[in-house]
Order: sequence, then C-alpha cells, then structure tokens
Amino acid sequence: MGLGLPTSGSGDFIPFIKYNAKAGRWYTKSDAGDVTEVATLCAVFDLENIRTGYIKFGAGAAPEHRFDTATGKGDAEQPDDKFKRGFIVNIFSDKNIGGLREFSSTAGVVNETMNALYDDYIEGLKANAGKLPVVECTEVVPIEGAHGTNYGPTLKISAWTDRPEAMVPGGNGTTAQKPSAPTDVPPPQQQAGDIF
Repeated sequence: MGLGLPTSGSGDFIPFIKYNAKAGRWYTKSDAGDVTEVATLCAVFDLENIRTGYIKFGAGAAPEHRFDTATGKGDAEQPDDKFKRGFIVNIFSDKNIGGLREFSSTAGVVNETMNALYDDYIEGLKANAGKLPVVECTEVVPIEGAHGTNYGPTLKISAWTDRPEAMVPGGNGTTAQKPSAPTDVPPPQQQAGDIF
C-alpha cells in the first residue's frame, strides 16, 4: 500500500503557463504537450495556496523547488546560486488558458507584480472571505535594466468567485467544454463565472 504517492509515468502533473519577461508574452502548454501563446490572460488565481521559496529552472528538466514553511516567510534554504526566489500558484480558466495551469516565475519584474497582487488579494479578502480572485493581465510595461529591456505584467483583480471545481483537491483540472480559441477579456460588469 505504501504512502499512496504517484510513481513515475503516472502523468499526475499540472501543465504550465509561463510569462516571458523578455517578450512580454504569456505561453501555456496544453494537455497534449503543445506550447501556444495566450492571447488574453484572465483566470482564477489560487492565491490562498500560493507557495514561495527558491526555484531552479533547468533546460529540459522539471523545476526544482525549496519552499518556505509558510507563504512569504523567506526561510527556505538556497541550495546554490542557480536557485532564485520565486513563487508557484495554480490558475484556472478553460476559455483563456485551456484549464488548470501552474504558473511560476523567479523573474524580478514578475515577482514585483505578484507582491502587489498578493497585497491586493489580502486586502480584498476582507469583503470576499472564502472566494478566489479573478485576475487579468491589463498591460505589459517596458522596464529598462542592467540586462536590457524586460516587460513587467500588470495583474489586476477584476472579480471574486467561488473556487472552481477544477481547483478543488482531487479535481480533474478541466471542465466539460474546451474552446477552440482564446476569448477576449470580459468587461468588468460580466460575472466571474463567465470567464471559465
């Protein structure tokens, strides 16, 4: 019986979504393994369960992690200088990103945005207890640095919603319908449920 842990070849993982700070663009990997550009990022962010710590992204390998004991605590140990401070969070929208995706980054321009988004989330919880935020990327802003121009995403909470079924532990990560193409970001007056 063991510990009930997945074994190699179980396929029990969440496809990724990533933000390319050099290009200012979002990309996602489908369940079939294809990488495509995301036209519009608008999704439910599971900020209740965001993890912070050190992450190493190696070419052709799964990321390695050393997580803090609590979100933002900063107590994870850095194994070597290839591990950078960052985060991992699950996000979901069938219509915009193809289902449940894992978003992680160590890029400074993304970390800065996520710090501000998390502060907005904590403040918004006062009026939205038990809900998750619907987050939109409203723009990308060029930022000049020592290594050239990067593009920082601007992430804003546009609505609050109940936890989607696909984000419930043990859920399958998708809903019944999958669109053939991304949809536009919904206007603020739309209900949060309309995005997924």
